[in-house]
Amino acid sequence: MSKRDQVAGRLGLAKEGEDLVLTGSSLLASIGGPLGILEAVLPATAFSVTYGLSRSAIWAVSAAVGLSCIFILIRLFQRKSLMQALIGLGAVGLAAFLALRDGGQASDYFVPGFFTNAAYGSVLLVSVLIKRPILGYAGQFLFGLDHWRGDKPLRRKFQVITLIWVAFFSLRLLVQVPLYFADLVEQLAMARAIMGAPAYAGLLALTWVLLRRIQQSKAVDYSSNSGGNTHG
Repeated sequence: MSKRDQVAGRLGLAKEGEDLVLTGSSLLASIGGPLGILEAVLPATAFSVTYGLSRSAIWAVSAAVGLSCIFILIRLFQRKSLMQALIGLGAVGLAAFLALRDGGQASDYFVPGFFTNAAYGSVLLVSVLIKRPILGYAGQFLFGLDHWRGDKPLRRKFQVITLIWVAFFSLRLLVQVPLYFADLVEQLAMARAIMGAPAYAGLLALTWVLLRRIQQSKAVDYSSNSGGNTHG
């Protein structure tokens, strides 16, 4: 698979001939398909419900970890990437350890997610600050916008799109971290589920729309310039 196809897949796009399109199935595939959505939503939901009923960190973590392990086994059974499964198992194990260690609390189960969101958001923000927005490279790979770094208006558009991604990861933290410190465990678990795969899919769709508009506007500019040169 080419790098272009890899970037397209991560952004929820499918290849139709030489064109890239956004479809329901391609968007679903980019977030792991139905299994990926269930994997993102069900453990946190099980955590919330179990904790609400039992007020026990052990039972809540056990329910979430148990479901996560089932999804990992399903991926192995489907012959998905072993590395991906091991990374998932390691993340679940770390979350469980933080919640169940001496001095830990149920909400600590979600702490690794805070660092993940902070890391993604920071990398994206730095790319904007150094005027190399990551979404500019996506536009380059997907739509052939190779000269975006020397085109200040175009680069600014990519900076804006990248900042939307920064805002997405920042919003997760702004909503979830206060819930963590307030020890509102059930609300934190539900926020994690809602702001997971469903919100991410919406972000991918918005990104596609914005990148597509940039491509179309550049195509119009190119056509106008070519016409002007012909008549000149």
